[in-house]
Amino acid sequence: MPRVLILFVVLLSLMACMPAPPSLQLPQDCRAQQSIEKLLATDWLAGEEVWRIRQTALLETRFRKLAMEGFLRLDLKTGEARLVALNEIGLVLFDLQVTADSEQLHRAVPPLEKRRDLMTTIAKSLRRIFLVPRPALSDRLVPQENVQSLSRISTNGSQNFLFDCYGDLRESRWQGEAGSWSTHYNHYDERQNVRLPEEIILHDEEQGIRLTLEIKEVKPES
Repeated sequence: MPRVLILFVVLLSLMACMPAPPSLQLPQDCRAQQSIEKLLATDWLAGEEVWRIRQTALLETRFRKLAMEGFLRLDLKTGEARLVALNEIGLVLFDLQVTADSEQLHRAVPPLEKRRDLMTTIAKSLRRIFLVPRPALSDRLVPQENVQSLSRISTNGSQNFLFDCYGDLRESRWQGEAGSWSTHYNHYDERQNVRLPEEIILHDEEQGIRLTLEIKEVKPES
């Protein structure tokens, strides 16, 4: 078989194994007309609360899937997330602490202890979902009929935040030299007097990674 044909077959097999990008379903029954100040004020990740979140997680890569249950302590004031992940029988898989620019693995089962690349991938995903980047007053506001976007352009790429007509943050998307990724925040509901998503999906197009979080319980830390 010619070398070019072999390469083509390998590329096709890799593409078939890649997690499919998620679709975004937006409400159509209202108009988006909030000010940028209002959008930032109602963004649930822009507060100073400390949340304790119980969630299930599914990490999909080109070649494997890892399902787990997680207990996340999210401190929005200090910008820190700490995830303790368990398997289906309650065994702690890892304890990972993440900030905007660092991560620390406190403990992990031996197979994961050796997979520091996987731990780095999970830390990067948590950082993108919960910590950075965040919308800012300096972003450019672009209103449309039922959505509003905040965007910024830097020397190494562009960042876009999409809000639906209810003012809920629905997507964070980055495109740049180092790759592209998106995070979807779906199915908002009122919890603890704050509108919170019940499903979060991060899709890293360059790395072929998809992380799906299903939020089961949210409590403020007393």
